[in-house]
Amino acid sequence: MDINKLKSEYQYAKEAEFLSEGEQIRRNMGFVKILLSDDSSEIINYHYDLLKQRDYKDLYYDIRAAFEKRPEAEKFLITKLSTEKDPIALGDILHLLGIIRSLYAASLAREFGKSNNDFQREVALYVLGWVGDQADIEILNMHLLNEKSSRLRRTAASAHRQIFWRLPKLDLQLLSSLKQGFEKEEDDEVMTRIIIMIESIAVKKLGLREDKQDPYIIHGDVQKAKVKTAKFLAELKL
Repeated sequence: MDINKLKSEYQYAKEAEFLSEGEQIRRNMGFVKILLSDDSSEIINYHYDLLKQRDYKDLYYDIRAAFEKRPEAEKFLITKLSTEKDPIALGDILHLLGIIRSLYAASLAREFGKSNNDFQREVALYVLGWVGDQADIEILNMHLLNEKSSRLRRTAASAHRQIFWRLPKLDLQLLSSLKQGFEKEEDDEVMTRIIIMIESIAVKKLGLREDKQDPYIIHGDVQKAKVKTAKFLAELKL
């Protein structure tokens, strides 16, 4: 494929940023289809470089999601780890390795969890939810209790449910970790997420529920849910 033609198609997709949602989707998907039609090294490198163009978020996310469909995605991304300097791109590498369930994802996530970069730590937390094991609950707990960022504490809480879905026999250990977060947390948005995770893992109604259409929308009274959750956790004697 002519790289200049591909660049032209990318610009055409970018120009839809402020057009209708339907036109954005049409152009984004059209560009992704063309982008994935060529697996030459030149095009793969161009595809990877586009991950650093993040101003138009929806197009960036579509391009990132498309990379996992590359036949040699894992091999390519692992080679980039030793040379990439952009902290966000490094986080995207981990994200993609987690999505494709690479055998390298868990160990890399544990390392990225120690990063000073918030984005890298956030990705590390949800990737551990996707691919982590019992020992990683301690890591999630540490972030749940100690992260200054409320966003990262929410991510740490959510990762507990991801582990539960894969390893349901760890339910009591996961609930014990969430209980510690519940007892320490002062931010109601994080508290809401913690309670939702406890409800999901314990299969217990505590007064909050995720919207069926958008799980980021929570229904219920968080103050009443706190009282119910505290009573429930006390009865569990974790």
